[in-house]
Amino acid sequence: MIKQDGFILIWMEDLNIQNKIVGNEHFIIENLNLRINSGEYVCISGLYGTDKISFINTISCLNRPDHGKYLYNYNDTATIDQSKLDGLRSEIGFLFKNLNLMNDLTVYQNIEIPILISSIVEKSKKVEKAADQLGLSDLLYKKVEKLSELEKHKVSLARALVVSPILIIADEPADNLKYEEAEIIFNIMKEINNQGTAILCFSDKTQVIEKAQRTIMFEKGSVKYDRRPQSCCVEEGVV
Repeated sequence: MIKQDGFILIWMEDLNIQNKIVGNEHFIIENLNLRINSGEYVCISGLYGTDKISFINTISCLNRPDHGKYLYNYNDTATIDQSKLDGLRSEIGFLFKNLNLMNDLTVYQNIEIPILISSIVEKSKKVEKAADQLGLSDLLYKKVEKLSELEKHKVSLARALVVSPILIIADEPADNLKYEEAEIIFNIMKEINNQGTAILCFSDKTQVIEKAQRTIMFEKGSVKYDRRPQSCCVEEGVV
């Protein structure tokens, strides 16, 4: 993992974000000012459906901002060339709500998907390292369709880790798991965060929110509150 402290990873100034889904175009965020530091564990609530997808696509450098500035790791995502934008996104780990696993492929084949263009030796080392961290070493050549739900979530997390991310974006992490199984996933995510990787979760669930160091709640396109559990005060806008 990459341990980098003391810099702003996500920096938004007067940012507008549009829902670009055909037939549903509208601005979901207007004049947003927000900063998230490297190594933070943040939960974002109050965004749903295609609005949430549009926000995630902007944060993950898939979409460019519609108005205002979005700097990811000090790169202006509105002006840098497409190849560099793609490079930034390739170093972000993703946990999808529906996992997006290929059930007819093995655990190894699923974990390696984000790094398919790597050399065979390099790819093998990265996959084995990620699998070992999630306790999947004995399951590498088992098909995903044969796994338990908890094991599938671990494969999804290993796939996010294989790119050595400085940021993991998680949409409803541990969804459809029993409470105790979800706690296992959250404990692993906390360990990953302790090693320096920023975690950005999207959820309204109490079990997810209580794990975060910071909660940002949106309402009608604006930040309703931005708070940390240790503080009794509520802060609006930039922190």
